[in-house]
Amino acid sequence: MTTNLEALRDSAAERSAPRTLMQLLGDEKTKRQLGALAGQYATPDRMLALCVNAVRKTPRLAECEPKSVLGAFMAAAGLGLEPNTATGQAWLIPYGRREKRGNEWVTVTDCQFQIGYRGYVTLAYRSPVVASIQAEAIHENDLFEHMQGSDAFLRFQKALKDRGPLVGAFCLTKLKTGEEIACVLPLDEIHKIRGKSETYVKLARDVEDAKIGSERAKALSRLEQTPWVLWEDVMAAKSAIKRAFKHLPLAANDPLLVAAQLDEAREPLSALAGDEGSASHLFEHGVLPALADESSDEFEIPGVLREEEGDLVPVEEPAPAAVTNRQRPARQPLE
Repeated sequence: MTTNLEALRDSAAERSAPRTLMQLLGDEKTKRQLGALAGQYATPDRMLALCVNAVRKTPRLAECEPKSVLGAFMAAAGLGLEPNTATGQAWLIPYGRREKRGNEWVTVTDCQFQIGYRGYVTLAYRSPVVASIQAEAIHENDLFEHMQGSDAFLRFQKALKDRGPLVGAFCLTKLKTGEEIACVLPLDEIHKIRGKSETYVKLARDVEDAKIGSERAKALSRLEQTPWVLWEDVMAAKSAIKRAFKHLPLAANDPLLVAAQLDEAREPLSALAGDEGSASHLFEHGVLPALADESSDEFEIPGVLREEEGDLVPVEEPAPAAVTNRQRPARQPLE
């Protein structure tokens, strides 16, 4: 009898034990969810392979709360974007989060989903309303002219050398109706957007608060590895793209608007890894499900911004001409 009771207790403990990320990925339910979300973009096996590859290339993801990683995978699958690959479409990034459990504050590692510049361009060209899109950073010595109103126009030409400091960014979208919509962000607007990056703000504050030279040099080195310093132009252009989407005639469940919601979510996307209908509801109705408790204090895990293997890096590579001019990039499925 004792042996039977012990076996029952062990079995119950096994069932109640938190499941690891690899256990979740190996679940048939997960495969069905990924397959339903990926649809035309990839097979369930292809999405699972991308998920496993992301974890192998970014080992810290395995240390994250499993459902936060799975939720991020669901987001990537629903948008048809490849996470943590050379395409630069989307990034799964480990973040530390201070959470109160009982009377103690503990550090929990979660995964956050971020969409890259190229991911937004890819989604724009899939949209039924967008014919072409161009987004650029504007520097002081570039030729830039913009007029709104009945005689609206936008002219832009990069200076071939000594472009000067960044002064703004723009996104010019041509709709399939022939209408053109221009969105221009001045530098102060770009800085407001940059100010929402907790990592950038924290590291910039560390530089200001450093009391001795060696501390300041170390803090400055870390700040210089953030995307807003490494790839300022691309981050500015991405900001203009996201702002432009708000002015397009899009349905509430259009992937462009869903992408903006997901990219701006400050909490992990664990809710998307819950019931099988959670993620599907988001992509069908454009409504983000309730996320985690907003009382947590979040910070990026040190060192995730740069690693030689590359796939921990939420770094936006400079966009090639193929996606910044008005030539439509080829639509290729993920498979």
